[in-house]
Amino acid sequence: MNLEKLLPHFRAKTLITLAGVTMMSGAWASELVNSSEQSELDTINSEYSSRYGEVGLDDTISLYNKTSSSIEANKIKLLNSIDIVKADSQVFQEKLLQGEYDEGIALALRGVSTSINKLNTELADAETKLKELNKTIASNQASVTQIERDKNDQLLALYRSIKDRHLKEANVVHQENYSGKLECKVTESLSACVNRNLPYMKNAFALEKGGSERINLTSYKVVDATQKLNGDLTYTVSAEYKNAFNSNLEGEIRKALNLDKIRFVFRSNSAKTDYYINDEKVGSGDVIELSGNYVGVYSVKAVNNGKTQSLRLNLKNDGDYFFPFAKKTQKKSVAKSSAPAVKKATPAANSAKNNQAAQITKKVLNDPKSAEMKKLPKQEVGTFSNTVVYKDEVFTYLYPVYRGNNKSAEVFLSRADATQYCEQKLSSKLPTKAAYKYLELYTDLKPGDYWTAEGRVYSSQKKDVFDKTFDTNRFICMVSMN
Repeated sequence: MNLEKLLPHFRAKTLITLAGVTMMSGAWASELVNSSEQSELDTINSEYSSRYGEVGLDDTISLYNKTSSSIEANKIKLLNSIDIVKADSQVFQEKLLQGEYDEGIALALRGVSTSINKLNTELADAETKLKELNKTIASNQASVTQIERDKNDQLLALYRSIKDRHLKEANVVHQENYSGKLECKVTESLSACVNRNLPYMKNAFALEKGGSERINLTSYKVVDATQKLNGDLTYTVSAEYKNAFNSNLEGEIRKALNLDKIRFVFRSNSAKTDYYINDEKVGSGDVIELSGNYVGVYSVKAVNNGKTQSLRLNLKNDGDYFFPFAKKTQKKSVAKSSAPAVKKATPAANSAKNNQAAQITKKVLNDPKSAEMKKLPKQEVGTFSNTVVYKDEVFTYLYPVYRGNNKSAEVFLSRADATQYCEQKLSSKLPTKAAYKYLELYTDLKPGDYWTAEGRVYSSQKKDVFDKTFDTNRFICMVSMN
């Protein structure tokens, strides 16, 4: 490493001698994935290659392409043979009408006819074979998808293991002593030369360890220094540092494991849901698995029966994104009561009644207790998205967020409106006290009070249920996965 080029002010023909520890930047690279981890990575890749080869997808695709080409070639031969038959038949017919029988044309027509019969048989067999190969490719692709999923799971487990190791090592303080030389001015004192070059000395040390992003220097002391009459200075330094762990290093680990291509899942409570990333349709169904080099923030839409849920997501590897839609409910007969009858809505009011989200939004926007909502125009109608708080095999717990005019805000509603939101938008219900206690075991709720199904509020700070203090509070919708 040429420090004179990197640090022009640090005119050092540095002769750094480490005490028991190698300071080459390559040392850090080797520690990124150590030998045992590299061995595990090689095993994962080898197993994947072996399993992939056993499936035979590439061979099947090659045979499919070859068969398809053969079909096209035979179709051309068949058309040519038919043209020959038509032309020779006309000549043969004309000669027969003149009383002449041409044995050569007759033999040629017999040969071409045999060829046409053979080509038709080959085409039929090839078409059948093509259909079978198509099914085989679909089956092979399903097998390869499972193999890739298994490999990805193994790589993710290895990634987490390597990340945990680096996180643990980031807490260890390393101490090193080293010696070096500086070329100082003849008229410059020892202390002045050291003080002038100290920032570059520290930077040089960091560069040797892989760069300032690689380490956190906690102590750097010049413990001894001597200077010759010509200005040359020899010094000894005691340095302490910790290995740093940050997003850049995390990215390098992922790259080393070939995990740049992230894999994630979109799911919904309806099989008729279409999914879009940046307005490009990526699949349909209640569950779809996707993978690709998705780096940055993307616009994600889920569309179901004319209803749309839109989110901007920083897609994460192993991410699971849930888009719930209200289920159609059948009208139930209601027993007569002494309560006053409700007048039927006029046609002019139908659109507002059908848009339950808009009704709830207006109530939210007019709520004076929400400081965040005050910043939004009172008449603005926005949309709701739902953040997954936690999910298991039985329920998905969703936290509503209001989005409008390029802003977002937490949602505070009365208990009646919160119940209405969960029931009408998500076919769900408010959690019970026990459900909130269960949630607290697996996730940290935002500080505040949450409506419970019993009508009281659950305090995420006090970890218990109390009578309500305010008329509007946060809430969570508990969506059944059955």
